[in-house]
Amino acid sequence: MEYLGENLLHGIACTMEKFTSSESELAKYIIENPDEISQLSINQIAKKIHISPATITRFCQKISFSGFNEFKHELKRYIDLRNKPTASSDIKEIDYFSNLYQNHLEIIETTFRKMTYFDIQQAVSLLTDAEKVHVYGIGNSGIAAQEFKWKFFRIGIQVESITDPHQAVMDAALSTGSSLVIGISVSGGTKEVIDAIKIAKQQGAAVLAITSEKTSELSQLADLSLLVMSKSSMHMGQNISPTLPLFLLFDLLYTELVAKDYVNRVQIRDKTLRALKN
Repeated sequence: MEYLGENLLHGIACTMEKFTSSESELAKYIIENPDEISQLSINQIAKKIHISPATITRFCQKISFSGFNEFKHELKRYIDLRNKPTASSDIKEIDYFSNLYQNHLEIIETTFRKMTYFDIQQAVSLLTDAEKVHVYGIGNSGIAAQEFKWKFFRIGIQVESITDPHQAVMDAALSTGSSLVIGISVSGGTKEVIDAIKIAKQQGAAVLAITSEKTSELSQLADLSLLVMSKSSMHMGQNISPTLPLFLLFDLLYTELVAKDYVNRVQIRDKTLRALKN
């Protein structure tokens, strides 16, 4: 659970059942006297409530902080937010939105920093050389696979997305040396995707892996791996769509592909758009 800003005391109150009697006493005192606690040292709090500093440290760790200093810093931010006027036209001034904004920027900046133009060029060459592109993904990666299909199909890439494990292995068995198979797995260890990729390789298909783990099994099987950022280590990672880093990569590939064959790709895209309007 994330104890951010104005949610801090509410988060503590919701976690009461996990605390020992001494920790519960500390929690109640914090909820009732946040301003006072924010000004005291760990030893001063221990003496005031008649508990040990070790109990305070364990309490902080139970609510996902590394220790008292990190908790105290967050408590002071809570107090600052509470005393701040609520009306604001800029949502970036709201603490948790500001953190979310920074995490989104980090995903964009890290992706652009890690991705090389040569990798993008290679991936686009694989896409344009293939007679058919097969994209495999399960769960959220399956949602990304479907987005890939509709994005690239509309500019003339013959692509199919497979999100069912049984269908994936059957589809892989029918791939050929002129096929490009794309496996999407942020962890790089999704068994169903790896099983299908192994079958496709046996058929001579080219393999493109999209993952966050360079040393993963999926990456090792691929002719080319494109690395996306994993959001699991981010402070507000659970609030970010798992498809966001993948969609950013798709946009990079799409932009390069259109740029290299602009007139043709735009004509195809316009043709599909006109068909939708009719």
